[in-house]
Amino acid sequence: MLNMDIKTLINRLRVRIEDDYSEYSETYSENIFEIIDNYINNDKYSDLEKAFYLILNQYPSDMKNYFVKPNEMVLIPDVYDMGSPGIEYEVDFAIYGGVLNNPVKIAIECDGIRSHRQKHSNKDRKKDVNFQAAGWIVIRFGSNEIHEELAKHENQENYTSDFLQYIENVINETSQIITWRSYAKADFRSRLTGYKWGYILCPLCGKSQMGELNHIKHACRHCGEKFKREVLSSENVKYQHNGILYFD
Repeated sequence: MLNMDIKTLINRLRVRIEDDYSEYSETYSENIFEIIDNYINNDKYSDLEKAFYLILNQYPSDMKNYFVKPNEMVLIPDVYDMGSPGIEYEVDFAIYGGVLNNPVKIAIECDGIRSHRQKHSNKDRKKDVNFQAAGWIVIRFGSNEIHEELAKHENQENYTSDFLQYIENVINETSQIITWRSYAKADFRSRLTGYKWGYILCPLCGKSQMGELNHIKHACRHCGEKFKREVLSSENVKYQHNGILYFD
């Protein structure tokens, strides 16, 4: 749990965000901090909500492929009453990523931060179903989880939120964003380059490496020796042309 006053931690998180942006960004965007400050200076929200919002806005200079919109109102179909035109909901923190034709929409709900939320589990369940039916990913965090996360920020100067990493992983996996990390995956690299990529075992040193399965001859990046890989029957080779294998 937190040892310091949560307002002190809010100030520390706010300074850390601006320091990061000022250090690594060539252009200073006052609008980013105006939005953040309008939220954390609003008495409508609890200190726990404000601290959590600042966690979600860590490292703005990374040019993230998503943004966070607090207290977003959305209008979605009600699967429990298809005769109605729709139902309005408020999302604690809506996170938008992806592209317009294939958006990634994440609804972050903070259970227990406001007392009334603890009393409506059945209502929350229906809300989650409606959101999921409308293509949203719903992630719920409890107040105890948020307190534990804030304690890590208090004790570690450059701590990167586990919540934030989890959310970014969800966005990257769902929207199939091309990054160095995704490029390291065989399916991404295959679609980008036209080759069929996979792991190839060097028979000389016994180590594996990512390589083009279309080629039989390879040079091992571990031992430096050249070798011919074993082509398995399960690879479904359709034909061979000019030394290149083509697959079904």
